[in-house]
Amino acid sequence: MAGSAESSGGGFFGLFKKKASEPAATIAPVDKETVLDTFSAIAPALLAALEDKLPVRVLLGNSSFSYYTHFEWELLDDGNGLVVQSKTYLEEGQYLLLATVDPPIGNLKIRSAGEIRLEFASKYHRLECETSLQQITPAKKLRMSFPKSVLQKPQQRLAVRVPVERNTNIVVTIVRPSGIVFEAKFRDISATGASFYPTGATPRIADHARVQMAITYPEGNVEVDAVILGAFVSEGELVFRAQFLVASHQSSQQISAAVAYVQRCNIQRRKETLQ
Repeated sequence: MAGSAESSGGGFFGLFKKKASEPAATIAPVDKETVLDTFSAIAPALLAALEDKLPVRVLLGNSSFSYYTHFEWELLDDGNGLVVQSKTYLEEGQYLLLATVDPPIGNLKIRSAGEIRLEFASKYHRLECETSLQQITPAKKLRMSFPKSVLQKPQQRLAVRVPVERNTNIVVTIVRPSGIVFEAKFRDISATGASFYPTGATPRIADHARVQMAITYPEGNVEVDAVILGAFVSEGELVFRAQFLVASHQSSQQISAAVAYVQRCNIQRRKETLQ
């Protein structure tokens, strides 16, 4: 078998050629909780998370504190002096390969964690599984046990939604997969997602499409990827629902700060109304 050649150096990646990708298994939306407990059902879900570069939330033991990471391609020597990206380890159910977690202290805590739970959102589902640390590779990747089962839930927003008034000073810039950019306003926002309506021409965005969001308000700004969950019409306007793909502890804090800003604006508006 070819030897492992993992690395994270920028110049080193100039030697890589990406292994030819294979068509991903078809994964359909679900409307109820389902336990995936066969390899044929689990592997496509994990491969989709790798190929779509989905962020992974890590929970250790009984703590509610979240760490963030993502699935990594395994880097292998092809025998001809080139390094190729491989997903064989997932296709064969050998183990999971994760990047080091953020914040970095989690990389120490994970060594002694009795329980490790992974949560991630695909285009169609929310997925949860339990795993354990097998080893930390020489390239500082986390090699985890392949899960025995995966809990698959319908894709939906979980956190409390805070309504956003039209005159709230917060601007949203959406970048579609095609690269087209448009401005929008939030209808509501939470720690895990938002609903928004375009302020100009109504764009076409397919359900489950991945977009980029830039959120700007007087106290800060946030950039985060999101998955479009669907759209509905409210008072004659087309409103899109989106699930945030939070990829780091910093992003989580920035989104929470934006939600807190909206809450303060709402409280101040109510006070002014009562005066």
